Amino acid sequence: MSLTSFSGRAGGATTTADALSASPSISSSLSSSMPSSSFSSAFASTAFSRASSSPSSESARHRIIELEHVHRMARALTSDHQCEPAEGQSGDGALIGNMHLHEAQPGLFMRLNRVRKRADLMIRSRIEPSLKIAVVWRGEPKVSFGPDSHALAPGRALCIALDEVTEFALKSVKGAQEHSAILSLTPAWLKLHLGVSRASQLMPETRHLAHYAWQPSARLIERLEEFSRQRPGTLALRLGIESLALEVISECLAASASLSHPTPEGVGEHWAARLEDWIHSGEAAYLSQAEMAARLGMSVRQLQRRYRDAYGQTLAQDLRRRQLTRVAHLLQDRKLTIEAAAELAGYRSAANFATAFRRQFGVPPSQRPVVPA
Repeated sequence: MSLTSFSGRAGGATTTADALSASPSISSSLSSSMPSSSFSSAFASTAFSRASSSPSSESARHRIIELEHVHRMARALTSDHQCEPAEGQSGDGALIGNMHLHEAQPGLFMRLNRVRKRADLMIRSRIEPSLKIAVVWRGEPKVSFGPDSHALAPGRALCIALDEVTEFALKSVKGAQEHSAILSLTPAWLKLHLGVSRASQLMPETRHLAHYAWQPSARLIERLEEFSRQRPGTLALRLGIESLALEVISECLAASASLSHPTPEGVGEHWAARLEDWIHSGEAAYLSQAEMAARLGMSVRQLQRRYRDAYGQTLAQDLRRRQLTRVAHLLQDRKLTIEAAAELAGYRSAANFATAFRRQFGVPPSQRPVVPA
């Protein structure tokens, strides 16, 4: 797993790229699709946030984000970026709140936003090709991609395919609040994990700017809200971001499959055969259920239900049994060490692997038993 986080704390000298949004909250994340190496190197040694001097103010609990910082980050993530306050208004401290940008996997970015706007702002930029997913649970941001405008409402989500470089615009109103999560899935990530070269191949209509709205589950909104409250740099936040991002993608793709349109080519079809391939190749040992579901174009619950209906047992139990059986066969080669066998079965600890192996077959792996296929 590759997990890179860019965040900061008010009043500290923590390195941050978070405070520099490509535009206030939504627009920065909707625009982020650059490779991790250039992203991290661009902000490796500079702090970009400050705290209010009054400890009793709202700013003492949340960071103030300056437009200068917004511009700096935007130049790394977008082209032709503009972010200006309305005439007669100051851009100083235009945003207050928390923004955390994470690279959950190489090419998969998620931004969690809890902000209040302190000025009327107009944001414009050009976004590289990608799949964008926006989930909003507070506020009503209005965005435009090319000629199409979209009003995002609390408790709703938007998925849009950008097959070409696209003009983006967002009008931010002074006083508005926004709690949201924005995912950017780059073409490289889509190709590696979902087997498609263009974002539109995942949509009900295969075209640039194809989009659909969907209803996130209450559980997903709850998790997003919980993670958006986490203090930057906490272990819980770092460890949970990848699974949270994959859960958003799973629900999003499941919503697409449930629409009245035909299932996108290659998504959700022949799921059992693809799962069998992962098991026999050993790849399943390195995939979480959320990642399997995302690749198969369904939610985790759909995958678990389909598996139970097809095989008569739970996905987790059967995967564990089949992975242990596969490794037991590999152990017939005396050159394979127990530690290597544990890793092939997806266990981080050889001791935990030995315990599971004994529970499954009645003997420790060191005996290298012959087990039926």
